[in-house]
Amino acid sequence: YTQVNMGPKEPLEHMNKGDMILYYSPTIYFEKPDSICQQFTGIAQVSDDVIYPQDPANPVRWRRNANYFECEPHHAAQFHKQVNFLQKHQEWIHAFLQPVFEISPKDFQTIAQKILLPLQDRCLLFF
Repeated sequence: YTQVNMGPKEPLEHMNKGDMILYYSPTIYFEKPDSICQQFTGIAQVSDDVIYPQDPANPVRWRRNANYFECEPHHAAQFHKQVNFLQKHQEWIHAFLQPVFEISPKDFQTIAQKILLPLQDRCLLFF
């Protein structure tokens, strides 16, 4: 499953089955900045149209099912001059002030080609 920004439902409602998610991890420990982390750490694909609560008795945090790909984390700074959404900011880290935002397929491909580990039995085409 995926859960974004402490679990609100709204960002998940804007995702469609088949959408790809690129994960950026700013810290290792919650609310403790760490410049060593600040990496793209994962890629997942939304696997269905269902949004469900983490706890049905207390529906505050929401989730969606997703399939994850094996990735090798890479520091976001190395992509600053390669992807448009980071180039728009003099300080690339400011791009991540929004917890969830859309990037271009080209930017996604640039990062995915670097962080995705090779699959043994299948190939992926991103468009």
